[in-house]
Amino acid sequence: MFRCFVLNACLLLVITGCGASGPEIASVEGKVTMDGQPLANAAVVFVPENGRPSGARTNAQGEYELTFTEGRRGATPGKYKVRITTLSDTGFDDDGQSTPGSPETVPMQFNASTTLTFEVVANTANVANFEITSEGDLPDNDDTSDTGEDDN
Repeated sequence: MFRCFVLNACLLLVITGCGASGPEIASVEGKVTMDGQPLANAAVVFVPENGRPSGARTNAQGEYELTFTEGRRGATPGKYKVRITTLSDTGFDDDGQSTPGSPETVPMQFNASTTLTFEVVANTANVANFEITSEGDLPDNDDTSDTGEDDN
């Protein structure tokens, strides 16, 4: 009888996991500008020292709100490196139509070799605005050769 109780209790823990709340997260939103202009359709990724990253895509005004997991917005408290990129591959929209890729326009010091950092504080509405410039080395954009543009 006791063994059955323990087995059921373990099964219940496995099924429920950490519950709907999961780890503590704090809201994070902000705006990205490049050379003083909103940077639209850029991916913003917060990469923690340990743990799961959070990310978002900027809107036409350069605004974003981080997502931790589906249905949970924000990031776990802690220190992050922040990467911003406009590079995207060709893909397909919801109707199955091909969408063009886009080249990287953000210099490496803000993405692959980022110098951007941010600390997410618990129980706070964190605002992380990034004012970057187009000055600096760009990564090799060979990965977007299938955007349909002629290289000649």
